[in-house]
Amino acid sequence: MVEIFQFMPRAMLSASENLEVFISKCRDELTVFGRNLDWKQAVWPKITVFSKLGVTTRKPKPEELQDKAFIDFSKAYFRYQQGHNPTGTKNESKALRAIEAALLQVTGNADIDGLSITVLDEAAELARQHYSDGAAYQCGREIERLAKFVTENKLVLCGVQSWVNPIKRPEDKNKTGKEAKKAREKRLPQDIALNALAEVFANDPTDARDVFTTSVFAMLMSAPSRITEVLSLPVDCEVFETDREGIERYGWRFFAGKGYEGDIKWIPTVMVDVAKTAIGRAKRLSENARNLAKWIEQHPDRFYRHVNCPDVADHAPLTMKQSCQALCLDHRSPTRCRSTLFNRGLAQEDGIHTLNSLWQHVTDRLPDNFPWFDKDKGIKYSNALFALNKNQFPGNRECILNELHKPTNNFFNNDLSPREALEGKHESIFDRYGYRSENGERLKLSSHQARHLLNTLAQRGGLSNLEIAKWSGRADVKQNRTYNHMTEYELVGMAERLDTSKELFGPVGEVAKNLPMTTIEFNTLEHAAVHVTEYGYCVHDYTMSPCEKYRDCVHCTEQVCVKGDGSKKLDRIKERLVKSERLFSLADTSLEKGDIGADRWYQYPKKTVIRLRELVAILENPNIENGAQIKLKGNDFSQLRRVAEKKSTEVIEQNGNASEEAAMLEDLASMLGGGFGKTFGQ
Repeated sequence: MVEIFQFMPRAMLSASENLEVFISKCRDELTVFGRNLDWKQAVWPKITVFSKLGVTTRKPKPEELQDKAFIDFSKAYFRYQQGHNPTGTKNESKALRAIEAALLQVTGNADIDGLSITVLDEAAELARQHYSDGAAYQCGREIERLAKFVTENKLVLCGVQSWVNPIKRPEDKNKTGKEAKKAREKRLPQDIALNALAEVFANDPTDARDVFTTSVFAMLMSAPSRITEVLSLPVDCEVFETDREGIERYGWRFFAGKGYEGDIKWIPTVMVDVAKTAIGRAKRLSENARNLAKWIEQHPDRFYRHVNCPDVADHAPLTMKQSCQALCLDHRSPTRCRSTLFNRGLAQEDGIHTLNSLWQHVTDRLPDNFPWFDKDKGIKYSNALFALNKNQFPGNRECILNELHKPTNNFFNNDLSPREALEGKHESIFDRYGYRSENGERLKLSSHQARHLLNTLAQRGGLSNLEIAKWSGRADVKQNRTYNHMTEYELVGMAERLDTSKELFGPVGEVAKNLPMTTIEFNTLEHAAVHVTEYGYCVHDYTMSPCEKYRDCVHCTEQVCVKGDGSKKLDRIKERLVKSERLFSLADTSLEKGDIGADRWYQYPKKTVIRLRELVAILENPNIENGAQIKLKGNDFSQLRRVAEKKSTEVIEQNGNASEEAAMLEDLASMLGGGFGKTFGQ
């Protein structure tokens, strides 16, 4: 069990003495990350790297490590906080790097004793420059937490507990409207591109590059995975199990990339045949590379005799042509042979080389970390599903059957998208097969779009967030939000299916049935006075009271808008929204500047923008039939509402909720607040 402690500063000690005690206790008493953790190392494997801001490598050079005056505090704070609040993202690292850089820039010394409001402000600014909006916000939150911690525990001289993160939280991407639709479309694959790739896969391509691209993408569509996870699968990843009902289930054994340990991802039944086909093709594609790797492991001193290798003894002298054949180099002419051998730094003469001497040249060109394809996951080249030979895919160069190649995510993604910088020199798989979009543009996909699509489909299918996180290989369920691209209409539909008595879109109740749908019905409306507005029509009863919101129809709960009426009223609403958003932006700026009275003026355009956005979203919703009347609900004051609510309260007190009069008054109050279409509380 991990041992932690609650640090309590000593009043009689100075800040530097308390800091020294804190570091020593975290080093010697904490067991977070294991009792055998090598404190002196700047790289804690699979945990974090104590490097400077901007350094991304996991093997930093000495000059890329955090300053000696800061690194011990950095290790102590990181270990302490991860012991009390373990997280998968470990945002403490981001904050510590930003603070170390800020200390050096502001004070010229990285000692944490120099922490001040100025240093914290600089750290926040550095976070904005080096991280994405979301990461910068999280970094700022962690800087704020660190400032409070060091002050409350008397680890620094200057009190900085009042410092607040100035980095605003990025806007939630799960929004409604046109911009949200564009964002969703950007993260989800195009149907035409998916269908094109599926068609190529179904036609059993023979070109090695096409086999690789279609097989990998088919696997990405079978289980929500990162491209790096798929490319590092072992050849024996397939798992077959029989469930309690006697049905055989099929899955792949994965090692996930974001905190979730190795697990089996089960393949949906509908995708099992596709998944098995993709695995089979990948095995055939990597067969020679795996055989080569296995041969090198078992016979490190003997030449690997591939299909093009000269049939001579290992110690027999070779001609230049035979030497090129053994190395899978261009041997079409003596000139070519001399050129290719020269480029390899080898002698260009007959009788100089033997297979034994060339084998040393071959083994010198093995990939870094051989025999490991992925050392962290324990996968060797001899057991890697996607171990390839160099130049294996057709091109201008010969496939080198005695050299190994490890494909990367860029290697795969480059075949799914046009590369504008290489116009005329690069063809994606869609270009090779002549697929284009409906408007003639070149098609493109990315590996991560498949993951977004599968997560969205899982959400639509009702899979729980815990199940989706596990299936996707996530340690944090909250990360599901980023991959959920259900539209607002789908979410409403799900809510309606959960409770069939609720109808969140469209007319509701008996009142809706009596709404005018035609001119004749409009003319027979029960209200004594009705007039058309620039956005719809007004149902206010002028026999009861005069208009209480003259020229303010947007905020009136008695205005009705008709969807699809063929007029330009929706265009007017959109124009009003554009103007209101500009006013809201100005009000927001004034509020940030602290202008007098800005807080009160800010509320009105904010309310206007919210109502107009809701109205536009409803009127453009394809799930709402044309002719439906929309009236937004609100809590606006009116004399009739006040009287109705007072009377309703009196009746309920006298006769109870079940009385007919109480029900009637309740319906009246609902009508006054907006009984038509979708309702929003204001």
